[in-house]
Amino acid sequence: MTSHPPIIGLTLNYRDAPRTLTCVRSLLDEGATHVLIWDNSEDGGASADALSENLNQDSRVGIERSPANLGFAAGVNRGMEWIARHFGTSWVLLINNDARLLPGAIEALAATLTRQLQAVITYPDIDHAGHIIGTVYYQRHTGLLTHKPLPGSFTYASGCCQLIAPERIGTTLFDEDFFMYGEDWALGAKLGMEKMAHVSQTLVFHEGSAGSGLGSEFYETHMIAAHWTLARKLARTPRDRALMMTARLFTLTARAFLRAFRYRSIVPLRALREGWRIAHKRQS
Repeated sequence: MTSHPPIIGLTLNYRDAPRTLTCVRSLLDEGATHVLIWDNSEDGGASADALSENLNQDSRVGIERSPANLGFAAGVNRGMEWIARHFGTSWVLLINNDARLLPGAIEALAATLTRQLQAVITYPDIDHAGHIIGTVYYQRHTGLLTHKPLPGSFTYASGCCQLIAPERIGTTLFDEDFFMYGEDWALGAKLGMEKMAHVSQTLVFHEGSAGSGLGSEFYETHMIAAHWTLARKLARTPRDRALMMTARLFTLTARAFLRAFRYRSIVPLRALREGWRIAHKRQS
């Protein structure tokens, strides 16, 4: 086995105790020293109480109850700060609560992070309900997501599962201007390929958007908002920003019509306006 710092699991819960419990058990089964559940449920403690009851006061698991739903990026950052205070220079295994580790996951990720000293994070291939996804590329001008690089693309690692070495980056991992979705795109743009080490093994199973609901108004709206927010952050000049905004106007509109047809719903079309409003509000 590879010698490495203790691994502390981190997952965010939003009113979904059963999936979170499955996720936590997979972390413990794989050898995580401790698991922190950051509870974003904002439901008067009902979800946290359900988790606590089912965990039977397991000392290897902690639950932090946020008084408000901070979103994913801020919830992860607060969780990493908590881990740094309580576990020092441990590494953090971040995983979505609707995902679970497969056998050998922690050792494979930790071995890579140990060997590649320039890397800040390692990330695996993920089984997204039957579709294996590893490295993904974001085209900075159009916002297109592809599995092969296009001109102007950069690599990003899915926020679904990452092993993080905080001593190499600090505890502020994600940009908190992203409430839900897009924070991993922004991290990829910030870090660059050399600081993200890919482990080409399928080490995680992920249901995919179980909490937010793929195709739901929340999902569609916040995904659109993330694209607009990232365009503003990636732009180097006013001309660059104008180009990105114009290109996204076409690509996001096309995306909305395709998804409206796919789901037989007008929700993706409504999300175009609301997503723009959310992104504009964050900017002001």
